[in-house]
Amino acid sequence: MPLKRIGWYSVLAVVLLCTPLLAIAQIQIQLPLPPGWPQFPDQPPPAPPERYADEPRGLLEVINDWEDQVSVTVWTNQRERIGEWAVSPGQINTFEEGGRRVKVRPHYKIKVGEDWGWVDVGQVGQFHNGAWYVRVRDVWRTTHGARQRERTEVPDWRR
Repeated sequence: MPLKRIGWYSVLAVVLLCTPLLAIAQIQIQLPLPPGWPQFPDQPPPAPPERYADEPRGLLEVINDWEDQVSVTVWTNQRERIGEWAVSPGQINTFEEGGRRVKVRPHYKIKVGEDWGWVDVGQVGQFHNGAWYVRVRDVWRTTHGARQRERTEVPDWRR
């Protein structure tokens, strides 16, 4: 009996010692916002309005707060492709096409990566001082959150 207890206490001790190490390993990369960028709210943005006719047009700035290099593709609301760019980790890009800086409206579409869905710039970005500021992580959350909700084979507790 004492050997059995010693075995269980050893397992318990290992679990208690390893738990904080595993918790520390789960910390995500959070890059500080560059000067001039607006603060992003923690809650998801409200549903986009039906019409963006009165919404502002501005430069598109994307910060890659992801761990890997990603490709960013932008389309107009009529699905005309504006361009595709590669953004390195930690980099902020203001995009140019044909030597001119790209200006977008909130209903323009943005896609990050190949297997991610596209989303409206106004749904994931913040407009501030004539520019739309978008974080790669917000695009991922928006596109993959909807995908998880639609998958019926994934149990509710895993979504």
